[in-house]
Amino acid sequence: MKNKDNYIEDINNKFNGKTKHLLLNHVELFYQTNQNIDKTKYNVGDEVKLTKGTFIHGIFGGIDNFDFTINNGFIASDFTDEPRPNKICNSVGMWNIQEDILLKDYINQYSGFTITYSIGRGPGSKTVSKLIPYHKFDEVTETINDNDEIWSYWGDKTKEVSFIPSLVSNKRQIAFILNMDSDYAKKLAYNDVWNLEFDEETLKPFLDYRYVEKFIEQDRINRDASTTDRESAIMFGLPSSLIEGIFVGRKIENDKKSLKYIKEKLPECYICNLDGKVIVGNR
Repeated sequence: MKNKDNYIEDINNKFNGKTKHLLLNHVELFYQTNQNIDKTKYNVGDEVKLTKGTFIHGIFGGIDNFDFTINNGFIASDFTDEPRPNKICNSVGMWNIQEDILLKDYINQYSGFTITYSIGRGPGSKTVSKLIPYHKFDEVTETINDNDEIWSYWGDKTKEVSFIPSLVSNKRQIAFILNMDSDYAKKLAYNDVWNLEFDEETLKPFLDYRYVEKFIEQDRINRDASTTDRESAIMFGLPSSLIEGIFVGRKIENDKKSLKYIKEKLPECYICNLDGKVIVGNR
């Protein structure tokens, strides 16, 4: 696995100008190991509360990928593997909590559906996207069908269903909850591809060349439930020291061996389930 010096060499070789300077500073911050990171304390059975600005990141696979993250942090795959064809690159995607919310309500909301509908027809029509919580699809579509101004609608699963444990899919079994309350964490979180304070020159290396114009002029400005309006893409990545909790899908919840392994690796962190309740405490 690469170390700090390897990443600095990669950045010096791949990037120029303001972007290189930004990434070199970010890597220095990433490897500051003397930071005191607070972790919220819970007992078994407590309901987990997410505060605004908390990050959530789900991983593919199981315990093997879990170990990689714990040992190395959340590092963009472009720096650790062969580059992949993504619209946003050289960064790590995070779900950015937009308001204080119970984890159970967050899971319920994002285990649902994203619906888009058009109001009116022709040049003057307006398109609206909104989130439909778990098991609320029929209720919402019945309301839409009764509205004469809504001409058509279509929908898709939320992006979260593909990337974190949910009530509708077992494909993802592990997600990390990152405490971003400290000044240290906020400095790292500032280096977000979605941050409107960065100019086009700085952002180009983080975007597929076919996506630059659309991202700069449209997507990052007019964010909605479909775009989505709750994503962050942190340049290079974030250290594993920011992890305060793990929430797991039903398979791992019922796997005592895996829960024991996770707790041994992260003794100061809590583990919670899809009901938003702590199943292994850290108090």
